[in-house]
Amino acid sequence: MAVEKRQTVTKWKIAKLKDHPRQAEMFDHVDDAELEALAENLEKHGLRDAIEITPDGTVIAGHQRVRAAKRLNWTEINVIVRHDLAAEGPEAIERHFVETNFVRRQLSPLARAKCIRRLMGLEEGKEVRRFGFTKKEELKNRIAKRMTLSLRSVNRYLLLLATPVAIQAAFDKGAISLVTAGKVALLSKTVQAEVARRIGAGEKPAAVIGEHATGGSAANDTGRSFGRLLSSLRREIPRVRGQRDRINASRLQRAEASIREAVDVLTEFVSGQRQKTS
Repeated sequence: MAVEKRQTVTKWKIAKLKDHPRQAEMFDHVDDAELEALAENLEKHGLRDAIEITPDGTVIAGHQRVRAAKRLNWTEINVIVRHDLAAEGPEAIERHFVETNFVRRQLSPLARAKCIRRLMGLEEGKEVRRFGFTKKEELKNRIAKRMTLSLRSVNRYLLLLATPVAIQAAFDKGAISLVTAGKVALLSKTVQAEVARRIGAGEKPAAVIGEHATGGSAANDTGRSFGRLLSSLRREIPRVRGQRDRINASRLQRAEASIREAVDVLTEFVSGQRQKTS
């Protein structure tokens, strides 16, 4: 039997509340100036929206308000205990945690990207990289509609997370655009590593990426590589289709990472082409 959603506001001791386990991973704290402004607002107007928590005191909506309340030395705060979400299980709690923060907070673009990827994983209970092409496209469409984003934006955010940390950091600081970060994701892993190394050494991100992701020689090299890849696929796929049982299991295991990377790259090409023609 479904548990009735309870929205009764009660008071809890702040000392008994705890952060959601993914809070630090998914969402940065607001800076001191913003936290101070929030504390001043609480002091002047009080808490307008109660904190949402699970029955064990885990905060799922309102982490920053709790921090501001602590700054004011409050000992108690109004909460809504979400028994309904607890009854549905940990994934329902986490989904609400991610979606609520996505909508309510002024998230950094990188945090928004992490939210999108995590919501996709929660939809199927596994990591996004394990989804097949069709399943991934269905999920991206659903997430785009739910978060009021375009499918193109969702694709670009996911491409961002396929780049090295240095590229993600440059994007988060506003040094490069989301489109530029996406271009890096389409480069080979070797080139991505070189771009990340140079940025880490202090070179300007846009200039370094421009050398590899745009321009005549880079574009020509990419075109030639793509042509060779297509020729190889056309020649070899008919020979190996349906022959998996004839390939040594240990050899398949060693090749798994390369196969997954090939699937990801080809998926990005197909997805990008579909966006252009839609």
